[in-house]
Amino acid sequence: MSTLDDLVQACTELIAKDGLAAFSLRKVAERVGIKAPSIYEHFASKEALLGEARRSATVALNESLLAHCKGRGARQRLVSTAVGYLQFAQEQPSLFALLLMETPSRRRSLEEPPDKNSPYAFLLARVNDFLGEGQRNGEVLSFGIWSLVHGAAVLRHTHLKEFSAPVVAGTRKNLEALLDGWQSQTSK
Repeated sequence: MSTLDDLVQACTELIAKDGLAAFSLRKVAERVGIKAPSIYEHFASKEALLGEARRSATVALNESLLAHCKGRGARQRLVSTAVGYLQFAQEQPSLFALLLMETPSRRRSLEEPPDKNSPYAFLLARVNDFLGEGQRNGEVLSFGIWSLVHGAAVLRHTHLKEFSAPVVAGTRKNLEALLDGWQSQTSK
């Protein structure tokens, strides 16, 4: 790895461990074994380093969602994508914490479309595939799915960290029930 990669990794790990409020260039530099002013050889500012760490986390989550998006039908692809979110949170806890526990969304209303490269946009596309043409409730269902899987991921990441339970299987069952309800509602 290069010093630039090391800086991004150290930034991510520091924020995941101590929160965004504890993030400082001095602490990042200490983790990498350089002096803080040396960071400016790679990044113009603290915000630039943080931005690169967020971009890296977004790319990793999108790659994970895409890798998990499998199945013959729209419903299977939607469920596997949602479960992929849980897998990402479990396998990449530092990136998950940075991206989805410490970084607020820039989107401020439903009138604003989600960033086309965001993980939420990927989920919304799977939901719209599931609902089919002419459905206008994609955002409502997407929010419900995101809340379900994100809630499970955060609980697993924090409060239930040492708790032995079938979180993925339970979340999948709840997700299937949610989709059953939506299917029965839209078929009326």
